[in-house]
Amino acid sequence: MLEKFDIKFAKSIVSLKDLPKDRGREVIFCGISNAGKSSVLNSLSQNKRISKTSKTPGRTQSLNLFYVHNKEEKRIIDLPGYGYAKVSKKMRDNWVTMINNYLNSRKSLVGLLIIMDIRHPFKEMDLRLIEWCGETNIPLKILLNKKDKLSNNQAVYQEKKYLKILEEINNKAEMQLYSCKKKIGQKELINTMGDWLKIESPENPG
Repeated sequence: MLEKFDIKFAKSIVSLKDLPKDRGREVIFCGISNAGKSSVLNSLSQNKRISKTSKTPGRTQSLNLFYVHNKEEKRIIDLPGYGYAKVSKKMRDNWVTMINNYLNSRKSLVGLLIIMDIRHPFKEMDLRLIEWCGETNIPLKILLNKKDKLSNNQAVYQEKKYLKILEEINNKAEMQLYSCKKKIGQKELINTMGDWLKIESPENPG
C-alpha cells in the first residue's frame, strides 16, 4: 500500500503553451485562496518544502507543475487559488480564462481535487467546477480540509450539509474529511491519487 508520494516541483507555468505534452496522466488541485492547497500537497509527500505555504491569500499566481515519482507522464498541477485573493480584477479574469481553457483542452486530465476549508460554504467557482466534472465525467473528489478546526460533531454536520448539495449537482463526486495537521484522511487521499495516476506500491511500481 502506498504511504506517500515522491513529489518534485518541476516549474511554474504562466501560459498554457508552457504545459508538458498532453499525454500521460494529470491531476489538478484547485480551491479558493488559502483553503490549504499547498499544505495538502506537502502532506501527500510528507515534505513541508514541496510547495510553499502562505497566510497571504493568492500566493500561488501561476500553474505549478509537479512530477510524481520522477515520472513526467504522472503529474500534479496546482491551479491558482480563486476567490478573495488580493489581486486585480484583470488578473482574476485572466486566471479564470486560463483555467477554463485548460479544463476544456487537456486530454491527459484524469482527476480533479477541490480543496475547501470545511468551515466555509461552497463558492461559485467550486460549484461551477463540480458541475463541469459531472457533465464531462471527470473523476472529482471534494476535500473538506482543516477538519481539526472543528469538533467531530461539527465536522460531521458540515459534511452532511455539503453532501446534500453535492448530490443535487454531481452525484458521482466523492467527498472526504481531511486534516494536514492531524493526518486525518491522508491514506484515503493517497489511495485516490494512486488510482487516478496509476501508481502502485513500491513492490509493484507503476
